[in-house]
Amino acid sequence: MPFNTFASSLADLDRCATAPDLTEVLIEPMLLARQGRLGEKDAQELAIAARSKGLRPVLVWDALMPQRKLEAVGDRLQSWDFSAFAAVRVNDLGAAAWVQEHHPNLPLQLIAETGNHNLSALQGWCELLGDSLERLILSIELPEAQLVRYCKELPVPCEVLGAGPILLFYSPRSLLADPLQVEEDSVHIAATIAFEDNPDRPFPTLETPHGTLMFLDKDQFIGDRLESLWKAGLAMVRIDLRSFSQQPDAAPNIDTICQQLLSDPATLRQQWHRPTRAPFFNANRTTALIPRMKTRRLDPWRNRAIAEVIAGEGGSYVVFRVLRPFHLTPDTQILLPTGDRLPFPPDCNLRTLQGVPTMQGEADQLLLTDWIKKTVTGSLLLEGDGDRFDVGLPGRVGLGGVG
Repeated sequence: MPFNTFASSLADLDRCATAPDLTEVLIEPMLLARQGRLGEKDAQELAIAARSKGLRPVLVWDALMPQRKLEAVGDRLQSWDFSAFAAVRVNDLGAAAWVQEHHPNLPLQLIAETGNHNLSALQGWCELLGDSLERLILSIELPEAQLVRYCKELPVPCEVLGAGPILLFYSPRSLLADPLQVEEDSVHIAATIAFEDNPDRPFPTLETPHGTLMFLDKDQFIGDRLESLWKAGLAMVRIDLRSFSQQPDAAPNIDTICQQLLSDPATLRQQWHRPTRAPFFNANRTTALIPRMKTRRLDPWRNRAIAEVIAGEGGSYVVFRVLRPFHLTPDTQILLPTGDRLPFPPDCNLRTLQGVPTMQGEADQLLLTDWIKKTVTGSLLLEGDGDRFDVGLPGRVGLGGVG
Protein backbone atom coordinates (compact mmCIF):
# COMPACT_ATOMS: atom_id res chain seq x y z
CA MET A 1 0.00 0.00 0.00
CA PRO A 2 2.41 2.75 -1.21
CA PHE A 3 2.12 6.25 0.29
CA ASN A 4 3.78 9.55 -0.49
CA THR A 5 3.80 12.92 1.24
CA PHE A 6 5.36 16.37 1.10
CA ALA A 7 8.74 16.88 2.76
CA SER A 8 10.61 20.12 3.43
CA SER A 9 13.18 19.28 6.11
CA LEU A 10 15.66 16.61 7.16
CA ALA A 11 13.40 15.82 10.11
CA ASP A 12 10.62 15.09 7.62
CA LEU A 13 12.92 12.71 5.77
CA ASP A 14 13.82 10.90 8.99
CA ARG A 15 10.14 10.30 9.76
CA CYS A 16 9.38 9.31 6.15
CA ALA A 17 12.24 6.83 6.10
CA THR A 18 10.73 4.95 9.06
CA ALA A 19 7.09 5.24 7.92
CA PRO A 20 5.75 1.89 6.69
CA ASP A 21 5.01 1.73 2.94
CA LEU A 22 6.01 5.35 2.38
CA THR A 23 8.29 5.26 -0.64
CA GLU A 24 8.21 8.74 -2.17
CA VAL A 25 8.56 12.35 -1.01
CA LEU A 26 7.32 15.45 -2.81
CA ILE A 27 9.75 18.37 -2.70
CA GLU A 28 8.46 21.91 -3.31
CA PRO A 29 10.88 24.71 -4.23
CA MET A 30 9.48 28.22 -3.93
CA LEU A 31 10.43 28.89 -7.55
CA LEU A 32 8.10 26.22 -8.95
CA ALA A 33 5.52 25.09 -6.39
CA ARG A 34 2.39 26.95 -5.34
CA GLN A 35 3.00 26.24 -1.64
CA GLY A 36 6.76 25.88 -1.89
CA ARG A 37 9.05 27.35 0.77
CA LEU A 38 12.41 25.84 -0.15
CA GLY A 39 15.20 27.71 -1.83
CA GLU A 40 16.60 26.25 -5.04
CA LYS A 41 19.76 24.88 -3.41
CA ASP A 42 17.83 23.55 -0.40
CA ALA A 43 15.43 21.65 -2.65
CA GLN A 44 18.24 19.91 -4.50
CA GLU A 45 20.09 19.06 -1.29
CA LEU A 46 16.90 17.66 0.22
CA ALA A 47 16.42 15.46 -2.83
CA ILE A 48 19.96 14.08 -2.46
CA ALA A 49 19.34 13.43 1.25
CA ALA A 50 16.08 11.65 0.42
CA ARG A 51 17.86 9.29 -1.96
CA SER A 52 20.42 8.51 0.72
CA LYS A 53 17.57 7.38 2.99
CA GLY A 54 16.04 5.12 0.35
CA LEU A 55 13.24 7.54 -0.57
CA ARG A 56 12.24 8.58 -4.08
CA PRO A 57 12.35 12.41 -4.42
CA VAL A 58 9.85 14.03 -6.81
CA LEU A 59 10.17 17.67 -7.81
CA VAL A 60 6.85 19.52 -7.61
CA TRP A 61 6.23 22.09 -10.37
CA ASP A 62 2.52 22.86 -9.95
CA ALA A 63 2.50 26.66 -10.32
CA LEU A 64 0.70 28.09 -13.35
CA MET A 65 2.92 30.46 -15.35
CA PRO A 66 2.35 32.69 -18.38
CA GLN A 67 4.81 32.25 -21.23
CA ARG A 68 7.08 35.12 -20.23
CA LYS A 69 7.47 33.85 -16.66
CA LEU A 70 7.90 30.27 -17.86
CA GLU A 71 10.78 31.35 -20.06
CA ALA A 72 12.42 33.26 -17.20
CA VAL A 73 12.03 30.30 -14.84
CA GLY A 74 13.39 27.99 -17.53
CA ASP A 75 16.53 30.09 -17.76
CA ARG A 76 17.08 29.72 -14.00
CA LEU A 77 16.49 25.98 -14.18
CA GLN A 78 19.33 25.57 -16.66
CA SER A 79 21.78 25.54 -13.74
CA TRP A 80 19.86 22.91 -11.74
CA ASP A 81 21.11 19.38 -11.26
CA PHE A 82 17.95 17.46 -12.14
CA SER A 83 19.70 14.14 -11.60
CA ALA A 84 18.90 14.60 -7.91
CA PHE A 85 15.20 14.02 -8.67
CA ALA A 86 13.51 10.80 -9.72
CA ALA A 87 10.56 12.53 -11.47
CA VAL A 88 8.85 15.90 -11.94
CA ARG A 89 5.23 16.51 -11.00
CA VAL A 90 3.58 19.11 -13.25
CA ASN A 91 0.24 20.90 -13.41
CA ASP A 92 0.88 22.90 -16.59
CA LEU A 93 1.50 21.36 -20.02
CA GLY A 94 3.99 24.13 -20.67
CA ALA A 95 6.06 22.86 -17.75
CA ALA A 96 5.70 19.31 -19.07
CA ALA A 97 6.95 20.42 -22.49
CA TRP A 98 9.94 22.17 -20.90
CA VAL A 99 10.92 19.02 -19.01
CA GLN A 100 10.51 16.86 -22.11
CA GLU A 101 12.70 19.21 -24.13
CA HIS A 102 15.49 19.73 -21.60
CA HIS A 103 15.39 16.48 -19.62
CA PRO A 104 13.72 13.91 -21.87
CA ASN A 105 14.70 10.97 -19.68
CA LEU A 106 13.09 12.41 -16.55
CA PRO A 107 9.64 10.86 -15.87
CA LEU A 108 6.59 13.11 -15.55
CA GLN A 109 3.68 12.93 -13.12
CA LEU A 110 0.68 14.90 -14.40
CA ILE A 111 -1.69 16.56 -11.91
CA ALA A 112 -5.10 15.94 -13.52
CA GLU A 113 -7.21 16.94 -10.52
CA THR A 114 -9.08 19.81 -12.21
CA GLY A 115 -11.23 19.55 -15.31
CA ASN A 116 -10.14 16.01 -16.20
CA HIS A 117 -13.02 13.83 -15.07
CA ASN A 118 -13.71 11.72 -18.17
CA LEU A 119 -11.70 8.75 -19.32
CA SER A 120 -11.14 9.98 -22.87
CA ALA A 121 -9.54 13.22 -21.62
CA LEU A 122 -7.16 11.31 -19.36
CA GLN A 123 -6.32 8.90 -22.17
CA GLY A 124 -5.60 11.94 -24.34
CA TRP A 125 -2.99 13.20 -21.87
CA CYS A 126 -1.42 9.75 -21.84
CA GLU A 127 -1.14 9.82 -25.63
CA LEU A 128 0.17 13.39 -25.68
CA LEU A 129 2.92 12.85 -23.09
CA GLY A 130 3.74 9.35 -24.28
CA ASP A 131 6.45 7.36 -22.58
CA SER A 132 7.45 10.36 -20.43
CA LEU A 133 4.30 10.00 -18.33
CA GLU A 134 4.73 7.69 -15.36
CA ARG A 135 1.65 8.60 -13.32
CA LEU A 136 -1.65 10.50 -13.34
CA ILE A 137 -2.86 12.26 -10.19
CA LEU A 138 -6.65 11.84 -10.30
CA SER A 139 -9.34 14.15 -8.96
CA ILE A 140 -11.09 13.52 -5.64
CA GLU A 141 -14.30 14.44 -7.49
CA LEU A 142 -14.28 11.01 -9.13
CA PRO A 143 -16.52 8.50 -7.31
CA GLU A 144 -15.13 5.16 -6.20
CA ALA A 145 -16.59 3.26 -9.16
CA GLN A 146 -14.95 5.61 -11.66
CA LEU A 147 -11.63 5.53 -9.80
CA VAL A 148 -11.68 1.73 -9.94
CA ARG A 149 -12.45 1.78 -13.66
CA TYR A 150 -9.78 4.38 -14.44
CA CYS A 151 -7.12 2.51 -12.47
CA LYS A 152 -7.88 -0.59 -14.54
CA GLU A 153 -8.19 1.05 -17.97
CA LEU A 154 -5.63 3.86 -18.01
CA PRO A 155 -2.24 2.86 -19.42
CA VAL A 156 -0.27 4.52 -16.58
CA PRO A 157 -0.40 4.13 -12.77
CA CYS A 158 -2.70 6.46 -10.84
CA GLU A 159 -2.59 8.39 -7.57
CA VAL A 160 -5.31 9.93 -5.43
CA LEU A 161 -5.43 12.09 -2.30
CA GLY A 162 -6.05 9.79 0.65
CA ALA A 163 -5.98 12.39 3.42
CA GLY A 164 -5.48 16.13 3.41
CA PRO A 165 -6.97 19.53 2.57
CA ILE A 166 -9.53 19.88 -0.22
CA LEU A 167 -8.60 22.69 -2.58
CA LEU A 168 -11.68 24.71 -3.56
CA PHE A 169 -10.11 27.54 -5.50
CA TYR A 170 -6.77 28.58 -6.93
CA SER A 171 -5.89 31.80 -8.73
CA PRO A 172 -2.41 32.92 -9.80
CA ARG A 173 -3.42 36.41 -8.61
CA SER A 174 -2.75 38.04 -5.25
CA LEU A 175 -6.10 38.34 -3.48
CA LEU A 176 -5.14 38.80 0.19
CA ALA A 177 -2.20 41.19 0.40
CA ASP A 178 -4.03 44.43 -0.47
CA PRO A 179 -7.23 43.83 1.57
CA LEU A 180 -5.18 42.79 4.60
CA GLN A 181 -2.60 45.57 4.06
CA VAL A 182 0.25 43.09 4.43
CA GLU A 183 3.86 44.11 3.87
CA GLU A 184 4.97 43.62 0.28
CA ASP A 185 7.86 41.35 1.22
CA SER A 186 5.57 38.82 2.96
CA VAL A 187 6.04 35.49 1.18
CA HIS A 188 3.17 33.45 2.64
CA ILE A 189 -0.05 34.93 4.01
CA ALA A 190 -2.45 32.62 5.90
CA ALA A 191 -6.00 33.73 6.65
CA THR A 192 -9.57 32.48 6.92
CA ILE A 193 -12.35 33.74 4.70
CA ALA A 194 -16.07 33.69 5.47
CA PHE A 195 -18.90 34.64 3.16
CA GLU A 196 -21.46 37.26 4.10
CA ASP A 197 -24.36 34.82 3.89
CA ASN A 198 -22.55 32.21 6.03
CA PRO A 199 -20.20 34.07 8.41
CA ASP A 200 -19.81 31.17 10.85
CA ARG A 201 -18.05 28.93 8.34
CA PRO A 202 -14.46 30.12 7.72
CA PHE A 203 -12.40 28.67 4.89
CA PRO A 204 -8.59 28.42 5.28
CA THR A 205 -6.90 30.56 2.64
CA LEU A 206 -3.25 30.92 1.69
CA GLU A 207 -1.45 33.41 -0.52
CA THR A 208 2.03 32.71 -1.86
CA PRO A 209 4.17 34.27 -4.59
CA HIS A 210 2.31 32.02 -7.05
CA GLY A 211 -1.21 33.10 -6.15
CA THR A 212 -4.08 32.44 -3.75
CA LEU A 213 -5.50 29.09 -2.62
CA MET A 214 -8.72 28.52 -0.66
CA PHE A 215 -9.54 25.21 1.04
CA LEU A 216 -12.64 23.55 2.41
CA ASP A 217 -13.02 23.65 6.19
CA LYS A 218 -13.04 19.83 6.21
CA ASP A 219 -10.35 17.45 5.00
CA GLN A 220 -10.55 14.64 2.50
CA PHE A 221 -10.13 11.22 4.13
CA ILE A 222 -10.56 7.86 2.39
CA GLY A 223 -7.87 5.98 4.27
CA ASP A 224 -10.46 3.54 5.58
CA ARG A 225 -12.01 2.93 2.14
CA LEU A 226 -9.07 2.00 -0.03
CA GLU A 227 -9.47 -1.76 -0.45
CA SER A 228 -11.32 -1.66 -3.78
CA LEU A 229 -8.80 0.85 -5.17
CA TRP A 230 -5.83 -1.28 -4.18
CA LYS A 231 -7.42 -4.29 -5.86
CA ALA A 232 -7.97 -2.20 -9.00
CA GLY A 233 -4.28 -1.30 -9.14
CA LEU A 234 -4.08 2.14 -7.52
CA ALA A 235 -0.37 2.96 -7.45
CA MET A 236 -0.10 5.67 -4.79
CA VAL A 237 -2.06 7.36 -1.99
CA ARG A 238 -1.01 10.90 -1.05
CA ILE A 239 -1.03 12.06 2.58
CA ASP A 240 -0.91 15.87 2.80
CA LEU A 241 -0.01 17.22 6.24
CA ARG A 242 1.25 20.66 5.23
CA SER A 243 -1.64 22.55 6.81
CA PHE A 244 -0.82 21.07 10.24
CA SER A 245 2.91 21.66 10.06
CA GLN A 246 5.13 24.16 11.80
CA GLN A 247 8.06 25.49 9.80
CA PRO A 248 10.34 24.09 8.55
CA ASP A 249 8.53 20.71 8.57
CA ALA A 250 5.80 19.51 6.20
CA ALA A 251 5.11 15.98 7.45
CA PRO A 252 4.67 15.85 11.24
CA ASN A 253 3.87 12.38 12.63
CA ILE A 254 3.85 10.85 9.15
CA ASP A 255 5.43 7.66 10.50
CA THR A 256 2.63 7.20 13.04
CA ILE A 257 -0.06 8.11 10.51
CA CYS A 258 1.14 5.59 7.94
CA GLN A 259 1.20 2.90 10.61
CA GLN A 260 -2.38 3.72 11.60
CA LEU A 261 -3.50 3.73 7.97
CA LEU A 262 -2.33 0.14 7.74
CA SER A 263 -3.55 -1.07 11.12
CA ASP A 264 -6.57 1.01 12.15
CA PRO A 265 -7.63 3.65 9.59
CA ALA A 266 -11.11 4.06 11.09
CA THR A 267 -9.67 5.27 14.39
CA LEU A 268 -7.25 7.53 12.55
CA ARG A 269 -10.17 9.18 10.82
CA GLN A 270 -11.85 9.85 14.18
CA GLN A 271 -8.62 11.33 15.54
CA TRP A 272 -7.81 13.46 12.49
CA HIS A 273 -6.80 17.07 13.12
CA ARG A 274 -9.91 18.49 11.44
CA PRO A 275 -13.39 17.21 10.56
CA THR A 276 -13.17 14.83 7.60
CA ARG A 277 -15.34 13.80 4.72
CA ALA A 278 -15.16 12.18 1.28
CA PRO A 279 -17.67 14.38 -0.56
CA PHE A 280 -17.56 12.60 -3.91
CA PHE A 281 -16.39 9.09 -3.06
CA ASN A 282 -19.86 7.52 -3.11
CA ALA A 283 -21.24 9.60 -5.97
CA ASN A 284 -20.76 12.93 -7.73
CA ARG A 285 -24.17 14.47 -8.39
CA THR A 286 -22.97 17.97 -9.24
CA THR A 287 -24.01 17.51 -12.88
CA ALA A 288 -27.28 15.67 -12.21
CA LEU A 289 -29.42 18.70 -13.07
CA ILE A 290 -27.67 19.53 -16.33
CA PRO A 291 -29.92 17.32 -18.53
CA ARG A 292 -32.98 19.03 -17.05
CA MET A 293 -31.52 22.44 -17.89
CA LYS A 294 -31.02 21.58 -21.55
CA THR A 295 -33.66 22.37 -24.13
CA ARG A 296 -35.73 19.40 -25.33
CA ARG A 297 -37.00 21.13 -28.45
CA LEU A 298 -34.55 19.41 -30.72
CA ASP A 299 -35.00 15.88 -29.35
CA PRO A 300 -37.32 14.74 -32.19
CA TRP A 301 -34.58 15.63 -34.67
CA ARG A 302 -31.54 14.10 -32.97
CA ASN A 303 -31.86 10.75 -34.72
CA ARG A 304 -31.69 12.67 -37.99
CA ALA A 305 -28.78 14.92 -37.01
CA ILE A 306 -25.40 14.34 -38.58
CA ALA A 307 -23.46 16.75 -36.34
CA GLU A 308 -23.89 19.06 -33.35
CA VAL A 309 -22.37 22.44 -32.57
CA ILE A 310 -20.28 22.08 -29.41
CA ALA A 311 -18.37 25.37 -29.38
CA GLY A 312 -17.81 28.59 -31.25
CA GLU A 313 -16.50 32.14 -31.08
CA GLY A 314 -18.49 34.95 -32.66
CA GLY A 315 -16.89 36.16 -35.83
CA SER A 316 -14.20 33.47 -35.81
CA TYR A 317 -15.23 29.81 -35.95
CA VAL A 318 -17.76 27.08 -35.15
CA VAL A 319 -16.86 23.58 -33.90
CA PHE A 320 -19.02 20.60 -34.92
CA ARG A 321 -18.94 17.11 -33.41
CA VAL A 322 -19.91 14.55 -36.04
CA LEU A 323 -22.66 12.23 -34.83
CA ARG A 324 -22.69 9.91 -37.86
CA PRO A 325 -20.88 9.75 -41.20
CA PHE A 326 -22.14 12.25 -43.79
CA HIS A 327 -21.37 14.01 -47.05
CA LEU A 328 -22.43 17.62 -47.47
CA THR A 329 -25.17 18.38 -49.98
CA PRO A 330 -26.77 21.69 -51.05
CA ASP A 331 -29.78 20.80 -48.86
CA THR A 332 -27.80 20.43 -45.60
CA GLN A 333 -29.37 22.63 -42.92
CA ILE A 334 -28.64 23.94 -39.43
CA LEU A 335 -31.46 23.63 -36.87
CA LEU A 336 -31.16 26.18 -34.04
CA PRO A 337 -32.46 25.58 -30.47
CA THR A 338 -35.06 28.28 -31.18
CA GLY A 339 -36.54 26.11 -33.93
CA ASP A 340 -35.27 28.34 -36.73
CA ARG A 341 -33.33 26.74 -39.52
CA LEU A 342 -30.47 28.02 -41.66
CA PRO A 343 -29.01 26.71 -44.88
CA PHE A 344 -25.49 25.41 -44.37
CA PRO A 345 -23.30 28.06 -46.10
CA PRO A 346 -21.40 26.54 -49.03
CA ASP A 347 -18.49 28.93 -48.45
CA CYS A 348 -18.03 28.35 -44.67
CA ASN A 349 -14.74 26.46 -45.18
CA LEU A 350 -15.54 23.13 -43.53
CA ARG A 351 -12.23 21.60 -42.41
CA THR A 352 -10.59 19.18 -40.00
CA LEU A 353 -8.73 20.28 -36.87
CA GLN A 354 -5.56 20.06 -38.95
CA GLY A 355 -6.99 22.60 -41.40
CA VAL A 356 -7.63 20.14 -44.24
CA PRO A 357 -10.72 21.13 -46.29
CA THR A 358 -13.40 18.44 -46.44
CA MET A 359 -16.97 17.81 -47.57
CA GLN A 360 -17.61 14.85 -45.30
CA GLY A 361 -17.32 13.73 -41.68
CA GLU A 362 -16.74 10.54 -39.72
CA ALA A 363 -18.45 9.63 -36.44
CA ASP A 364 -16.93 11.37 -33.36
CA GLN A 365 -14.76 13.57 -35.56
CA LEU A 366 -14.40 17.29 -34.75
CA LEU A 367 -14.76 19.70 -37.67
CA LEU A 368 -14.36 23.48 -37.92
CA THR A 369 -16.02 26.09 -40.07
CA ASP A 370 -15.75 29.84 -40.35
CA TRP A 371 -18.24 31.73 -38.20
CA ILE A 372 -21.87 31.07 -39.17
CA LYS A 373 -24.14 33.88 -38.00
CA LYS A 374 -26.82 32.95 -35.41
CA THR A 375 -25.29 29.51 -34.80
CA VAL A 376 -25.06 28.61 -31.09
CA THR A 377 -23.94 25.62 -29.04
CA GLY A 378 -26.49 22.81 -29.28
CA SER A 379 -27.52 23.55 -32.88
CA LEU A 380 -27.90 20.47 -35.06
CA LEU A 381 -26.67 19.83 -38.58
CA LEU A 382 -29.29 17.93 -40.59
CA GLU A 383 -29.28 16.22 -43.94
CA GLY A 384 -31.76 18.26 -45.95
CA ASP A 385 -34.54 16.59 -47.89
CA GLY A 386 -35.99 19.70 -49.45
CA ASP A 387 -38.95 19.84 -47.02
CA ARG A 388 -39.65 22.56 -44.49
CA PHE A 389 -39.66 21.53 -40.87
CA ASP A 390 -40.02 23.12 -37.46
CA VAL A 391 -40.11 21.91 -33.88
CA GLY A 392 -43.52 22.91 -32.68
CA LEU A 393 -42.81 26.35 -31.22
CA PRO A 394 -45.79 28.43 -30.13
CA GLY A 395 -47.50 30.01 -33.11
CA ARG A 396 -46.16 27.42 -35.56
CA VAL A 397 -47.44 24.20 -37.01
CA GLY A 398 -45.08 21.63 -35.53
CA LEU A 399 -44.39 17.97 -36.13
CA GLY A 400 -45.31 16.20 -32.93
CA GLY A 401 -46.20 19.38 -31.03
CA VAL A 402 -43.03 19.48 -28.93
CA GLY A 403 -42.63 22.81 -27.15
